[in-house]
Amino acid sequence: MENVNQWLSKHVRFIYSPFRELMTSLHVLNNPSHHLTRLEWVEKIKCNMSPSLWETCCFFGELSNEWLNFLDLVDVLQYEEKHVEEVIERMKLLSEKEFLSLLLGNRANLSLSEWTANEMEVRSKPGYYREMLCDFLYCYHQEYFSRELFRVEPWLIKAVHEIKNEFEENPMNAMNSVHPRFKLDARTLKFYKAETWVFQYEEITRLTIYPSSFIAPHLLVGMEVPEIIVYLQVPLPDENIEDAVPEDLLTILSALSDRSRLQILKLLYHYSYCTQQLTESTGLAKATISKHLKILEKANLIKGERHGYFVFYKANEKTLDQLKVDLNQFFDQPFIGHKEEK
Repeated sequence: MENVNQWLSKHVRFIYSPFRELMTSLHVLNNPSHHLTRLEWVEKIKCNMSPSLWETCCFFGELSNEWLNFLDLVDVLQYEEKHVEEVIERMKLLSEKEFLSLLLGNRANLSLSEWTANEMEVRSKPGYYREMLCDFLYCYHQEYFSRELFRVEPWLIKAVHEIKNEFEENPMNAMNSVHPRFKLDARTLKFYKAETWVFQYEEITRLTIYPSSFIAPHLLVGMEVPEIIVYLQVPLPDENIEDAVPEDLLTILSALSDRSRLQILKLLYHYSYCTQQLTESTGLAKATISKHLKILEKANLIKGERHGYFVFYKANEKTLDQLKVDLNQFFDQPFIGHKEEK
């Protein structure tokens, strides 16, 4: 254990980045459903934002994996800044290739046949869209985000100081308090997401912790080995989410709450079936099968594909994998960032 603490002392750093906080806010704005502590803030911003600015926000959000590409990739913008504007100015100086890599993440390396229409458009004029993004970020920061940053910044800075103090006393304990699904032991770092990621200490050269008041309940991790980034949720005094449940999670669990639908979904997990075949396999009436399929499809648990006169259905494995994460996040939520009372 002493060796692990020595490794942590040498390789871990804690940084407050206002630009990363801005980017996490944009992620929440694009996909707020599971960020229960921020739903009221999202509604307020959306009500005040102009339609054209919201359209731009959604455009770049779609291209950047809901803004997450700016948070979990290699730190090409050197996010150790004091002001948001510093990073936006650095972004203006990126080469077109660097900009596309930052914006598109792993999709920057896809072949032409795999590009979306928006990706093709941005690739045709990267310099233009780099300026467009920077203008949007300036506008969003000045008109909407700066007021919230002014409110939360003291708590974020305080959180960095507190965890640094805890880290100096006991590095291992401090790191294991970052998130319920981020754990360290004598040999490895483990991240429990849709699948479990395990890294040996010798694989990592730097582990950076960034505080955020937006990121809960995600275990947001940048796994660009040998550098790893983890976000520390900082709870705010006025947060209250005890009775809140994400609507999309309720929809999925409701769809799964019927014995017949579960049986149908299990069949569709292994093979594609049309309504006629499901009637034969389950013994249920065709109208009943159709009703169950509509409910499963509405919850995005299955996908249909037409072949001639028949529509074949298959389980949506992406949604089922995400369900594990969503349940973990829901049960984690009251504990992320909150210290045990002593």
